[in-house]
Amino acid sequence: MKKITLQLLIVFALAFSVSAQENKPELFDEFGEMPIDEMRFRVINLALEVNKVPNSKALIEIYGRQKRSFASAYIRGSLMKSIWEKFIKLPPEKLLIQFCNINKEPILTKLSVVRENDKIEPCDENLIVPKETVLFESSYFDVTDFSVSEIKFISVENDYPSVEGTEGNYSEIAQNVLKKFLKNSPGSRIYIIAYLNANFETIENDEFVTKKIPVLDRKSHANKMFRAARKVLIKNGFSPSQIVAIDGGYVKGNERRLEFWFVPNGGDIPKPQPDYFPKRAKRTLRPG
Repeated sequence: MKKITLQLLIVFALAFSVSAQENKPELFDEFGEMPIDEMRFRVINLALEVNKVPNSKALIEIYGRQKRSFASAYIRGSLMKSIWEKFIKLPPEKLLIQFCNINKEPILTKLSVVRENDKIEPCDENLIVPKETVLFESSYFDVTDFSVSEIKFISVENDYPSVEGTEGNYSEIAQNVLKKFLKNSPGSRIYIIAYLNANFETIENDEFVTKKIPVLDRKSHANKMFRAARKVLIKNGFSPSQIVAIDGGYVKGNERRLEFWFVPNGGDIPKPQPDYFPKRAKRTLRPG
């Protein structure tokens, strides 16, 4: 009799274990660092799988962040949300996004299918205001049209980028995180460093050509970049007193950009790291 009872208990335990597993979302895909175009195909495949399962939803869990971008997880979430709604054109209520343990590295994304009776376990975002200076995010400028729309991560969400390889995406989520940092850390600031192109490379006959003598960006370009960033920050609720601009000098790699640093009260001010230093023209003394 005891043997039969034990067998029944084992059967019930196994049945309960199987039932519990069936009530969890089904992991469909996971990945770390990845180009935007490849990420788009992963999200499309997830959408196709969700369409196969009646009354199901998609769950995207983003863990950690990139070392050189505190906002990377939020920008990735906004990008995939934009792909889901505006590229795949599926209802937003069919997509759930969770941010998990943001203060850790490296970044990892999990895509799951949530069936009708599945239970979603909430994860801990663990969003803590940095106690040291951190690079929040960068915005790159491929052209010299320094408009507000180019300040990607702090603008409102917009259409999925149409150009392959375009970095970043409009992210209201990242913007709100930065505002939360400033609010919860009295005396903190946003330091913006502007880097200009030395323009050693140019395209001739569809090929990159390296020039011995660069054609430097105008210094006025940095002021235009600052003004565009300042305008969109103030428009979205940031105080002008919280914004500090720094001239970063010139870089060789055709990476004209703005870096946005979060500096807590007492934190180290970020130092520019240019890699090209123009020679100053020699002054000739005119006869008196």
